[in-house]
Amino acid sequence: MTKLRIASSLAFMTVIASSLIGCSQGQPKDTAAENVSANKANTAEYKGGPAELLVLDINTATTDEQFQTFFVAPIKAKYPQINLVQTRDPLDKLIAAGTIPDMVLVSNPSLATVLEADIPEDLTAMIKTYGLNLGQLEPAVVQQMQKLGEQKAFYGMPFAMNYGAMVHNRDIFDKFGVPYPKDVMTYEEVLELGKKLTRKDGNTNYIGVMPPDLRQMYWQYGVPVFDKAKGKASLTSDRHAQVFSLLKQFYAIPGYMENGKHIHSTDLFFKEQRMAMYPNWISSYISFFAKAGTKDTFKWDLTAHPGYSDRPGLGKEVDFHMAVVNKSGKYREAAYQVVLSLLSEEVQTKLSKAGRLSVLKNDEIRKVYGSDSDTYRGKNLQAIFKVSPSPLPEASKYDPKINALLNGEVSKNVMVDGTDINTALRNGEDKANKEIVIP
Repeated sequence: MTKLRIASSLAFMTVIASSLIGCSQGQPKDTAAENVSANKANTAEYKGGPAELLVLDINTATTDEQFQTFFVAPIKAKYPQINLVQTRDPLDKLIAAGTIPDMVLVSNPSLATVLEADIPEDLTAMIKTYGLNLGQLEPAVVQQMQKLGEQKAFYGMPFAMNYGAMVHNRDIFDKFGVPYPKDVMTYEEVLELGKKLTRKDGNTNYIGVMPPDLRQMYWQYGVPVFDKAKGKASLTSDRHAQVFSLLKQFYAIPGYMENGKHIHSTDLFFKEQRMAMYPNWISSYISFFAKAGTKDTFKWDLTAHPGYSDRPGLGKEVDFHMAVVNKSGKYREAAYQVVLSLLSEEVQTKLSKAGRLSVLKNDEIRKVYGSDSDTYRGKNLQAIFKVSPSPLPEASKYDPKINALLNGEVSKNVMVDGTDINTALRNGEDKANKEIVIP
């Protein structure tokens, strides 16, 4: 792997072409950038002949219809000789059979799995060749990609992202005379609103807010659950306890716990309409409302995702989907054309309309977000962009199982059984090291 330091990585972003694909208007001219112009990109047009690319979607939830719309159709229109075939077989099964995918679609938290299989190509050279301007991508996404490559490589090309948001039921706020949430709030402010709105009215129990789970709270605060230097689970620092203590305050609101359960169903907000606030991913609300069929049955709106008081301006953790190119693939040049197609304004606009946020910093594309479903028409959608995604902590292959332990047994021990936080974390760390890491 080519090793680049942070400074050289930033310098590279300065000298690459003045547009993502082609040229960008309204940008100051850079003599070095002009050396990687649209003309140079044109000389790199695909000339590789017929190619069939096997594409594996690990966890980007790209449906068959979306694969045809966003991947197959655009590339076929320009290069009929490039054929894309989607597979849903497990990666380990494909590797065992000797049919390693030419491209892998994966979320940023799960890139470690693909890296462990030694699949991703460092796309730094490809980015230079085609004159791609990473400066036109969401900065948090670019920073996370560089972090995933340890400032040495760019192991995939982001093509869609998610953004944190918080929906709130204005009818509940009106019912109890509580002011609506502000566009940007801290968790402490949301907690106070939650206390005012968690109450019983007649035979109805209202829940003020359902906070994120412990895993998500740690992600947003940048707290890792595995120490790579020590090769052990790490759950007992002051920061772990601090975040857990904040989360416990939400669960401790009188009336929040129902039948010994500390995590509620989303039906309470979208179907039963007795939850006042619910922070989650902006993309998830489209499916939740569609499933419940209640989008127009009550008054609701959006704010930015809540954040930590000591990390102002940062919302939910950065989350995006990327296309990884197999460094040993036979048709890598064809795979590059798929990447270029995904980053075109045409495809990014279609993705945005379908409810998958564009990775481009393009206000016009963001304005049409979710327009195919009409869910957000007339809503305060632009409020969600008043905060930036929070950087993620360093990830490891053990994280999914450790996080499952945290959200399950460790959280239950504290919230339901009343175990001291430090004790629960210490027990969780011991169990993780014995049952997850060492085996």
